[in-house]
Amino acid sequence: MTEAKNLIEDWIVMRTTLVRHLGMLKSGEPVNVTEVTTETTVVRLEACLREMNALLKDYARTPTP
Repeated sequence: MTEAKNLIEDWIVMRTTLVRHLGMLKSGEPVNVTEVTTETTVVRLEACLREMNALLKDYARTPTP
C-alpha cells in the first residue's frame, strides 16, 4: 500500500471520528463545559472537517504509482 493511501485511510478514520464528535456536541448531550465552549468547539470541529475534506479531495486527485 502506498504512503498516500495510508494517509487517506487515516484521514477518513479521523474525519469519521470528528463527525461523530460534532454530532454529539450538536445533539445537546451534556458535556461538562460551558455553552460558549461547546459553541466554540463546534466551530473549530467544522473548520477541521473542511480542512480534512480538502486534504482528501487533493489527495484523491493525486495519481498513485
